[in-house]
Amino acid sequence: MSKLDKLKNFLNKDPLIIIFFVVFYFVSSYMLIYTSITPPKFDLKAGDVAPQDIKAPKDVIDVIATQKKIQEAVNAVNPKYDYNENIAKESYLKLADFFNKLREVRKSSESEEQKLQDFKNITPINLEDKDIAFLLKIDDSTLIKMETVILSAEKAIMARQITEDALQSALNDAKSVVESSDIPVDAKPVAVEILSSVIVPNMIYNAYETNLAKKEAEEKVQPVMYKKGQNIVVSGEIVTPEQIEVLKSLGLLKGTDKIDYALIVGLFLILSLSLFLSVYYIIRLDKKIATKKMYIELLCLTGILYLVLAVAFKGIEPLLIPAAMLPMLVSILIDPYIAIMVDIIYSLLVGLMVSFNQAFIFMSLLGGLIGAIKLSSAKQRMDFVKAGLYVSAVNLVSIVGVGLLNSNDIVSVLKSGLWGIINGVFSIILVIGTLPFWEAAFDILTPLKLLELSNPNNPLLKKLMMDAPGTYHHSMIVANLAEAASDAVGANSLLVRVGAYYHDIGKIKRPYFFKENQLSDENLHDKISPDLSTLVIISHVKDGVELAKKYKLPPQIIDMIKEHHGTTLVKYFYNKALQKEEGVCEEESFRYPGPKPSTKESAILMLADSVEAAVRSLSDPTEENVRNMIEKIVTDRLNDGQLSNSDLTLKDIETIKASFLNSLAGMFHKRIEYPDIETNQNKEVLE
Repeated sequence: MSKLDKLKNFLNKDPLIIIFFVVFYFVSSYMLIYTSITPPKFDLKAGDVAPQDIKAPKDVIDVIATQKKIQEAVNAVNPKYDYNENIAKESYLKLADFFNKLREVRKSSESEEQKLQDFKNITPINLEDKDIAFLLKIDDSTLIKMETVILSAEKAIMARQITEDALQSALNDAKSVVESSDIPVDAKPVAVEILSSVIVPNMIYNAYETNLAKKEAEEKVQPVMYKKGQNIVVSGEIVTPEQIEVLKSLGLLKGTDKIDYALIVGLFLILSLSLFLSVYYIIRLDKKIATKKMYIELLCLTGILYLVLAVAFKGIEPLLIPAAMLPMLVSILIDPYIAIMVDIIYSLLVGLMVSFNQAFIFMSLLGGLIGAIKLSSAKQRMDFVKAGLYVSAVNLVSIVGVGLLNSNDIVSVLKSGLWGIINGVFSIILVIGTLPFWEAAFDILTPLKLLELSNPNNPLLKKLMMDAPGTYHHSMIVANLAEAASDAVGANSLLVRVGAYYHDIGKIKRPYFFKENQLSDENLHDKISPDLSTLVIISHVKDGVELAKKYKLPPQIIDMIKEHHGTTLVKYFYNKALQKEEGVCEEESFRYPGPKPSTKESAILMLADSVEAAVRSLSDPTEENVRNMIEKIVTDRLNDGQLSNSDLTLKDIETIKASFLNSLAGMFHKRIEYPDIETNQNKEVLE
């Protein structure tokens, strides 16, 4: 067993293989994208000269600068106080009580020393002995002046809002009032001392309000941020401790063990969502694709290959990443609608890897879209070249368009546009170069493979032409009929043509048992029983399948060989057997084993094969006769249930009949005339 066969067996072995491929794809894609978007680390410390510009890979807060800004805002908040009017009242009453007690002691008849001692015991204001002695000695008029000035000054000053910080200013004002009054000079120092003793803060510090104000000020501070792409360190600058802290917070310094959990979780969510939407889209779009695990495996492997190429080329030039390669491959290998979905998802994923480069994203989306559309109907190699040219043109326009939006430097924009042309050529080269590998590994039938099979130099076709020339000619005519009908109903016309080339290769084994290969009027079936003739006729399907497998024809072609007669009845020999055995034959013994056509292409091939054989036998092939023959052949196949498993609609069948009628003009040649329409339908099996 070859390595290729082992690979095929491995891929088709177990449904669990799908889980393996999906997990393998997810892990591989995650690692490729993660390593691509993770910024490099630098060996720097405070005081070093920066060897290059270091840009922020994401928005990040400069914690130190932000904290400094917050501290400045908090420090700028003035303390909050509450005014207490009782303090002013207490201060005034204290002065009034002081002067009342002083007058009482002055009236006493005690000695001066005793008066001093008595006053010290009752005074609400503490003064030095010399000041008390002075107050006891002065005359009443001076005392009245002092009392008047002090009470008046106290009332005026204490009516103000005095905080701890403003106390000294209030005391200075009190001294100024006293100094400017008409109190005798020698009494002013004592008056200042008395007044100063009752001037106290009347504003009480409110810690709660102050803290609340500081918190509000802190919340209003906008963080100092480095935006994504902004230089944290400029090449040639001395790296500051603050910059080192920012680099540490981003994990950009070697030796730091910081893990960017936000990056890990964010990428996981994006990749998981992309995978989920892809699966959901595929299931909703076409269940047949979802159930063929080889397509899932193919999508996983081609996706990983594209991401590897993206990682390899992003460091050289992001616009060189072959963005259209993947959608073009998927379009030709699987389905153009799947290719469009793949184009959108991978444009965004790889766009993430190149820092959302606008030119790349537009080039990838639009270039991949046109590539997928153009290759969806590719039938020859020149179509691949045209698709590459279309992709190059769209890439050029996309890059230039985005460039002109962001820059006035037209020359630079046009130079960037050249990358788009190179990208398109590079993408189609990769598609053509890798296509044979995907075809062989997954048994996928592509237009290029079909073109190879349609080459007249193909060994099996050459064998058919040499050993059964009449069948070869018949196959070519059927191919033309079937191809035109397929185009008319939107089926795969290239597949139908190639299927028609090979549908009768089983006749190579016994070519002369089929009328188109008989060189004389002698018919070998006249010498054998109807049962044996039927066995020989029917066996060309089985022989064809064996030859197809021997020559490694694709499964789709083998299916068309199996199905091109369905389970139809070999009526000619059945009727002959009935006449010979007087109606005791089992009909099932005279039917092809099937299966019935399961696709539009197989059904069209069946109808084309039957119609071509019947119409060419007409002795008078007028348009009316041809139309009637086509109608009878198609109706017979419908009534026999041969088209029940195909996707053909009644509208498709009407279109096919019209196409057959148009194509058959001038294409047929005279054959032996069948006695009646039923005989015509029976006799076709001989050809």
